[in-house]
Amino acid sequence: MAGFLGAGVFAAVATVTGSTDAAVVLGLAGQYVGNLGVLWIIARRKDPGELGFSIEGRDLLYLAPGALLQITLALLFLPLAQILFPEGEVPQQVADALADAGSSTLLKVSLVVAAVVLAPITEELVFRGVLGRALASRGPRTVILGTALVFSSIHLLGLDPDRLLASAAVVLPPIFVLGVVLAWATVRSGRLGPAIFLHSGYNLLAALVLLVPQEAIQNLV
Repeated sequence: MAGFLGAGVFAAVATVTGSTDAAVVLGLAGQYVGNLGVLWIIARRKDPGELGFSIEGRDLLYLAPGALLQITLALLFLPLAQILFPEGEVPQQVADALADAGSSTLLKVSLVVAAVVLAPITEELVFRGVLGRALASRGPRTVILGTALVFSSIHLLGLDPDRLLASAAVVLPPIFVLGVVLAWATVRSGRLGPAIFLHSGYNLLAALVLLVPQEAIQNLV
């Protein structure tokens, strides 16, 4: 709720500029200000490290498995995507903005930073941190499946509203699998560092692919 409120306030302020890109960028900023603000308040009321927010240098190695997971899931669900989106449409609004040649450099840089840095940190704190710790007494299986289900469900908000069912069929299963892997890594390590970099690597590869012009990809194929 804090994220929605922050996004709304910041985006409303941006409307005075008359720029759609500025509204999106400030909306993103407001979302993460709201999210991280509430997480900061929660962290102040708990013992240090209770949410598992711990990052070590070796966690950087998890970027590669995250990128590999992106490739694996993309190939696995490619036939379904080709059936439901034969023209190569992008079912997620953020991904569509990244792939759009008409999007400004400011918007694309902001979306990449959000996807590769802000989203992994914020979402791991929320889902594998706060929610995962809340479910911990029910056992690791509940933590893994429960957080993955909520994590994938929240991504309904970013899908193409005109083709919601088709978009959900293509986007949500891979995100659920990603959520399972992220939760397993957190349960196994007892901290959020590995999941943050797995998540970052997963999003980084997707962002880089979307930034490449479609003509260049078609030529390579």
